[in-house]
Amino acid sequence: MKLQSTRSEQKHLSVAAYNGGFALVREARYLKSDGPVEEVQFLDVAERVETDSIIVKGLDVLEQNYDYDLVSKGKLLERYINRHVHVRNNETGEELEMRLLSVSECIIGERADTKEIVIDPAGELILPALPEGLLLKPALVWKIAPAEVDQEIRVSYLTKSLEWHAHYTLEIKDNGFQFDGWVKILNRSGAHYEKAELALVAGDVHRELEMNNGDSPILYSRMQETMVTAEALPDRLVYRINRPVTIMNEQLKQLSLFSAYGAQVKRAYQVRSGDTHADVQIEFPNSSENGLGMPLPEGVVKVYEAGDSGETFFTGEERIEHTAPGKNLRIHIGKALDITSDSHEKLREKHGVHEYITYVYKLENEKAESIRLLVEHVIFDPIWEMESSSHDYERKSSSKVEFVVRIQPKATVELEFTYKADNRREGRDY
Repeated sequence: MKLQSTRSEQKHLSVAAYNGGFALVREARYLKSDGPVEEVQFLDVAERVETDSIIVKGLDVLEQNYDYDLVSKGKLLERYINRHVHVRNNETGEELEMRLLSVSECIIGERADTKEIVIDPAGELILPALPEGLLLKPALVWKIAPAEVDQEIRVSYLTKSLEWHAHYTLEIKDNGFQFDGWVKILNRSGAHYEKAELALVAGDVHRELEMNNGDSPILYSRMQETMVTAEALPDRLVYRINRPVTIMNEQLKQLSLFSAYGAQVKRAYQVRSGDTHADVQIEFPNSSENGLGMPLPEGVVKVYEAGDSGETFFTGEERIEHTAPGKNLRIHIGKALDITSDSHEKLREKHGVHEYITYVYKLENEKAESIRLLVEHVIFDPIWEMESSSHDYERKSSSKVEFVVRIQPKATVELEFTYKADNRREGRDY
């Protein structure tokens, strides 16, 4: 006896989506039969299921198959080769019985009465009952020892083509901001997940499989007022959506993570050697005072700012890394047209085994307000020491130094510094 199980018998469903474009599906169903069962057909599974990931609890499975030989015209007709079918003439109502010989390029049959060969007979093709074993939906097929079934089973598996990404919008007005976090979930796994417990796993998980995440979505939907909790997993973070979520196949769903309002936002400007204009960065802490204070998953932040008229414009975007509570968010949104830089090497002198190199940055602020400008300079000499500097600085690494320059409105400032390089390790002769 064969027993079919569909999602109508589902008692529990959970989906854990991963950044890598795959998901862990877990469900529980109650199975009950009227007699001994030797085959269970577990229907309504994802078409992109990874068959080597399936775990079954509650059944003693002897053999497992993934059957996706679904009903189509070609596959259906192939099941009737060498069987008798009928062709009905819709005008006269007469029926022709024939033995089906081939369906590869056209329908070829042998008349039952005259044994004549008929090619593409005109009329309505009538087939006997659906052949046993041809499924209407993809199914996991399990062979079990014959026995009556009256129990709950739990099944888990990985499926490809279900992915999630975080993204954010930041709207700045009057030195305050609104920061909204969203999650996009794209389901092309070939299955519907109705009223599922949804978890989002952040972090890189090593996979041996090539992931194919599909193309653009077909349906877009949004859920509001979604509550999210974050919990720790070894070397990962899990975000739980605290409400049942339905994710249909071929659907892009957008879930609200949070909406935060804060006032602790500032602008930072930075130039590097070779830059002609300063980079603009928006910075604020991931803190409870700013309505945040939760781990933020990696994602793209789109920034909108109000101009003098009060109208809001898009001003830039950048991908942020995973940001822990208490850390600062720094978003680079582009270049400032009214802060310029012109840098060059002013002097290079040799004294024995040392070289003395002087650099100059001409920095101009055309804004109507004063600014704080960070100047990052990279020194490629392996051994060096700062000799003099016109402004405060901090050595960020063995090769990187950062200067702090404050510039008044409509003013120009020159940053000049000299460092001493020891070139003995490079084998130079002096």
